[in-house]
Amino acid sequence: MKGKIIPLKRSVLIGTISFILILCVVLSVAQYGRYSRVFYKRYENYIENILRFVAGSIDTDDLAECIRTGKHSEKYDELQKLLDSLRDRTDIHFIYVIVPLNTEPVDNIKNIIAGVSRWEYENIADKLVYLNMLTGDSYSPETAGKYLRAYQSGKLSFFEEVSEWGDDYTGLLPLYDSAGNKIAALCVDIDVASIRRELLKNAAATVAMILALGGVFALLFYFWAARSVTQPIEQLESSVTEFAASCKDQKDPEALHINVPPIHTKNEVESLARAVTKMSEAMQGYVKSIAYTETELARMAVLANKDALTGIRNKNAYDAFVIELEAKMRKRGVHFAVAMIDLNDLKHMNDAHGHEKGDIYIQESCAAICRIFSHSAVFRVGGDEFVAILLGEDYENRAELLEKARAEFRRSSTDESLAPWERCSAAIGIAAYEEGRDSRVEEVLRRADRAMYEDKNRIKQTV
Repeated sequence: MKGKIIPLKRSVLIGTISFILILCVVLSVAQYGRYSRVFYKRYENYIENILRFVAGSIDTDDLAECIRTGKHSEKYDELQKLLDSLRDRTDIHFIYVIVPLNTEPVDNIKNIIAGVSRWEYENIADKLVYLNMLTGDSYSPETAGKYLRAYQSGKLSFFEEVSEWGDDYTGLLPLYDSAGNKIAALCVDIDVASIRRELLKNAAATVAMILALGGVFALLFYFWAARSVTQPIEQLESSVTEFAASCKDQKDPEALHINVPPIHTKNEVESLARAVTKMSEAMQGYVKSIAYTETELARMAVLANKDALTGIRNKNAYDAFVIELEAKMRKRGVHFAVAMIDLNDLKHMNDAHGHEKGDIYIQESCAAICRIFSHSAVFRVGGDEFVAILLGEDYENRAELLEKARAEFRRSSTDESLAPWERCSAAIGIAAYEEGRDSRVEEVLRRADRAMYEDKNRIKQTV
């Protein structure tokens, strides 16, 4: 079933809209990433300023003593007021001092002090943290690990952390006493949701701008494409369709002419129209040449399977014959034998008398092989190698034909009345196909080849 044809105008419109939508996605993602880096950097600077300010107000030696004894001091209470004030006057989520302990499931962080808002004092005063209070399971081992690694780094660090109090972006600054000992970590949390709201707001503004500009571009592009591309192509398509209908069963090459409407778009469509006109002209010449081409192809097919020197079938023809023969072997009931014939002393003939005489030697030998195996398919498969596939009468008389061939070549090779290149000599081996033993012609050929080499050795010993 043929697929439904989609009009080019619709394809152009769909493509343009798709391009704008993809552009929206790509630019939005890129803008989101860029703004994300900017916003996070801005919040990091904001958090760092608060941390540095508060750290400068802390008497770390006094705070270390409070942690050691578990008792408040006057400076501890002043720090509590400062942290409370920052909670109420800024948009930070939390500000607090802790000591990261470990990454166990419970009691992995110790609270030292935390800023408390007025609302928290009024509504959840019984749930506020106190000095040296352990956090229980409020922090997961993964989150506790983030605090611990940042604390152990000994420097200002930033990370995102999720706890029962929310999803925050945290800045952690280690605190040191006057002796340089690390005593606790000052932390400030910013609600990540507020950062993400800012990012989405900027991304939405980017998408709106792209859609507005893209809509104008799409409209202009659509009208330009209609005038310069789609309408001329529709006219050209109509002409080609009429031409195709008129060509059906057309025998007259002169009738193969297309009427292309005048198209002056000054672009590739105009070039296409000219090309279609030239194509119809070329088609006329092509049809005229079909008969000649078919004749040449038939002749070339014959030549591709014919040995140029001897005129018999070549290695290509042998391979094709073997494929057909093996198909018959699989069906069973076929009987055949393979004769492997190798000419003797061809190299000596070429060296002593030249390749022209060597070619005559091959041709005379080939003629003798074809006479002997007159009911068989004979192939020249190499320079001095011939194969005969014995079927029917030749298969039944293969033993007699083998002796006849050897006798023929012995007589020829010793006939002093003949020119040297007419004294043909060859080694011959024959093997018969054995059903149940041989699965390929190659296996039979190998046995024939071994028999041929045994014959060649006998000939050498008698010379």
